[in-house]
Parts: sequence; structure tokens; C-alpha cells
Amino acid sequence: MLKGHVFKEQIFGNQIFALFINTFLNGQNGVSNNYKNGMQVTYSASNITIQSGAVCIQGRFLEEDTSTSIFAGTDTSYCKLVIEIDLDKQNTEQQLLQATYKIVKSSSGYPNLTQNDIVKNNAGVYQYELARFKTSSSGISEFQDMRTFLDFESVYNTIKTEFESVLKELEEELAGVEDGSAFVLKSSILSGKNEPSDSQGSNGDLYIQYLE
Repeated sequence: MLKGHVFKEQIFGNQIFALFINTFLNGQNGVSNNYKNGMQVTYSASNITIQSGAVCIQGRFLEEDTSTSIFAGTDTSYCKLVIEIDLDKQNTEQQLLQATYKIVKSSSGYPNLTQNDIVKNNAGVYQYELARFKTSSSGISEFQDMRTFLDFESVYNTIKTEFESVLKELEEELAGVEDGSAFVLKSSILSGKNEPSDSQGSNGDLYIQYLE
């Protein structure tokens, strides 16, 4: 069944919008560096606090509107603080159940993250790392900030620069045709065959040729 998105009287599906955003960002994830407190992570004793901010993960935006504190535990563990998106769960109008903070732990080393292709499949789990640290009875130690950042102004400037570069190259090629330093032939040029240099080929096709 053919479905319409960004059409009148049609619903713009969240999975299509996520696809658009993720494509625009070339698959990059990160915190917005110019919104509220940038989801800065701080700690005290055995508690972790995530400050206000916004993050885009695989084309999906999440906002921490105030701050959230999490008890990290007092066991001896290697820990990663992540935002986990689980599209196999179902949200309600009152609750966001498809995304949550989680501390992933291991006793032998920093654990691997689960990162399914949730854009392609519109299902599965994707974990984005905010910080890593160790826990013990003495509290949190060896804390590392693991946030990445999205600078949307820089993204726009990169696109603009690439566009201007392509446009300049095209203008130079067109200028070459106008001043006679380039030549244009019919499609037979693609075959690599030598053609007559006069105005009409042996098969009756007309050729336009500019020679230096």
C-alpha cells in the first residue's frame, strides 16, 4: 500500500521523519551544543545527574527539560551511562516508554553497547553513551564525559560550502565551452569512436565541435 508523508490530509509518520533527520545528519548522533545546559553529566558520591539539554540519536530527538539524577550503585563495576532507545516498546499518550536513561555495567571491563539499525528497521535497541566511570563502595571514580555534539550551524555551513564548490566547478566547465576550450559531441563520444571533424558525420548526424 502506498502511503503519503508530507501530503495534505496525510500523517507525517515519525519513522519517516527520523529517516529524514538521520539522512540529513549523515548518521551522526549528538547533543545540541547551543540548547540549555547541553545535557552535561555531573556526579557526587554514587549519584549521577544529567542536566537539561537536547540530543539527536539516529534521527530521533530527546529533551531533558530540567535534570535527572540516577543512583549508580556501590558495587565494583565498569559502567556506561547511556540513553537507550527501544522501539520494540510502545509509548502511551502519558508516558515515553521507548527511551530511558540506563547504566550498563560489567565486572571485567567497559561493556559493549547495543546499537541496532533502528532507522532501517524501525525496531530494535540503540544505546547512545553519555559518560563512563567506575563504581565502588567509595563512590564514582575515573569519570569520563563521552558526549558527542551536533553543531547545526556547522552542518549547514558544510552543506553550503559543498554546494558552492559544485556550482563553481559547473560554472568553470560552462565557461570553457563558451570560450572554445572544451567541446561537445553527440552521444557517440561515449563509445570512443573517432568521428569526422566537419559539421556532418558519415551517418548523417550533426556534430558540434570546438577545438583549442
